[in-house]
Amino acid sequence: MECWICGKNANSKEHLIKASDLKLLFGHITAESPLHIHTDKKRNKLINGVKSDKLKYSASICRHCNETKTQPHDDAWKKLSEYLKTRKPVIQAGETIRLNRPFPEGGVSKSMLNVHLFFLKLFGCLIVENAIPLDINQFSQSILHGVAHPNVWLAFHTDFNHSSLKRVGYSDLKSAGYLNSQSNYCITYTTWFYIIDRFAVNIMYAEPTENRRGLIHAWHPSTIGKRVRIC
Repeated sequence: MECWICGKNANSKEHLIKASDLKLLFGHITAESPLHIHTDKKRNKLINGVKSDKLKYSASICRHCNETKTQPHDDAWKKLSEYLKTRKPVIQAGETIRLNRPFPEGGVSKSMLNVHLFFLKLFGCLIVENAIPLDINQFSQSILHGVAHPNVWLAFHTDFNHSSLKRVGYSDLKSAGYLNSQSNYCITYTTWFYIIDRFAVNIMYAEPTENRRGLIHAWHPSTIGKRVRIC
């Protein structure tokens, strides 16, 4: 299989949930202190470490793209994720956060573009893994050239987990679209959530004609300021 980003041999697997998010929430994961993963197909699959293949997509990208090309994207999300999870006082729904707090070294626009590109990588792996009818080329070109995907938006949510148990994961993907003249399904809007305990990022693909409720407080690199609203 070819890497969907650059076309080289796909010899690397991307995490379903970033390893740093797992460590942030659960600490050091070992055989003595394991996690359990639940899916629609099977429950209570034992996880003995963050490198487990059970926590990864199938190999669909190359090692260079995963470990070098997209490393700045991973690092930017790690900083934002840590800030959302550890800030005191606790971030509340409806609050607007200053982005120079998670990125005090400056370069907020670049850092948040990298957050956008981090979720493009996850989204692209999800598209390939599940044969979702979206143009993967637009995702790869955005990552290769360091530019935003024009139709991918992010919304940041809190108070997402009402359970006393810690949890991470991602939601099912829900789509809307139409059948074209060749009876092929064309997606115009799709949405899914990346969940880290009480926080979640809603990742949305929306054609310019779409006017969805989820986009009301969504963020895109083209709209970048120094603040972002927490839904």
